[in-house]
Amino acid sequence: MLTKFILNSLDTFNIIYLWTSLIKKNNNKYELFYSVLIISILITISDNLGLKSIAPYIITIVIIKIIYKMDFKNTIYGFLLIVLIDIFMQVILTLIIGKVVSSFLIKGFIIEVIILICVIVFSKINLLYMNISFQNIDSNVLIYLSSVCSVYAIIIKIIWNYYNYIILDNLWATSLLISILFISQILVYRYIVNIVRDKEKLKISNNYNSVIKEIVEEIKQRQHDFVNYKNTIRGIVEILDEKEVKQAISKYMKAEDTYDNEINNLIYIDNVIIKSIIYLNMCRARKYDINLEYKIENGVLDNILSYQEISNIVNNLLNNAFDEVLKDKCIEKNIKIKIFTENYISHLIIQNKIVNDNDINLNEIFARGYSTKNKEICGYGLYNVQSIVNSHKGYVKMKLDCEEIIFDIYFNNSLG
Repeated sequence: MLTKFILNSLDTFNIIYLWTSLIKKNNNKYELFYSVLIISILITISDNLGLKSIAPYIITIVIIKIIYKMDFKNTIYGFLLIVLIDIFMQVILTLIIGKVVSSFLIKGFIIEVIILICVIVFSKINLLYMNISFQNIDSNVLIYLSSVCSVYAIIIKIIWNYYNYIILDNLWATSLLISILFISQILVYRYIVNIVRDKEKLKISNNYNSVIKEIVEEIKQRQHDFVNYKNTIRGIVEILDEKEVKQAISKYMKAEDTYDNEINNLIYIDNVIIKSIIYLNMCRARKYDINLEYKIENGVLDNILSYQEISNIVNNLLNNAFDEVLKDKCIEKNIKIKIFTENYISHLIIQNKIVNDNDINLNEIFARGYSTKNKEICGYGLYNVQSIVNSHKGYVKMKLDCEEIIFDIYFNNSLG
């Protein structure tokens, strides 16, 4: 029984660790330990009771769903896809090691250890630059893919448990078959994901197209207003004394030039989502007399985050910043946003003044439902931000400095 428990523990660890690595979910050692321990114990017990076919799958899926708090459908599909990978590796390694080792237990232990090493190496050096996400796929497609993977995994598992000689006597044919099944599912999945992402990107782009048109129209309008500027300056010259003219014109030109430069600089931002968000918040800042500064480098986040993810992160952080500086007690109404790359690290920084440092709990600010506004609908913005960042193996650094809060979201591009 101890031997079965050890083998089950190794197999469970390999599956869960590979699963979390593929979906870019940060591995929490406590979650990993408890999930492996609980699943291994329950699977070992089910094996002794003669439940070797479907029971281990159900146990693993339920425990993963509970401990990792994942969507149930996404957990099922992700798990079954990993099971196919695990079975494929086991068959290939059995084909190779079976020629040298005859003992079933020793062979099983060696195979699991080799898979363990491969999984750890894979997770550390990121051999596969693919962000698998099951959250934005149409439910019907997800059900179809889950069903196909379920059938593949369950049939192969049943044959392995009760008629393993069929696989052992036809290892080459079995490995080829599993390879075809696995590769076909990966290709189907990637095809569907690309379609969904393109569709989502087009949808979001269309939503912001009206904003882009508004920016263009405003630039054209301000070009036409040049005549009005001349008339205003002429009026200042004619009305004021000679000593007051210079100061009045300088003040007038400074105010107009500042806003003109802010609008004109938007044209050089390539990302339509970032451009639109900046413009909308510039209009919002002007309405409430807030000083909004921005410095944007092109191409920093485009290959890391989708349009929807960029929109969610930037909008959530800016909404929080505006909520804070709009408070009556906030004297310096300043907000800054910077997007840049430095030493192969992509940064998104948003900083703003705050009223009171003591109102912010750094240990709980990213917790689900945390809010300083006492509203039932609030408290999920920063939680969603961190979830998105974590899914891409990024980091959120936050600090309070001189009554200012700074959010630094960054991604290490040198790690892949």
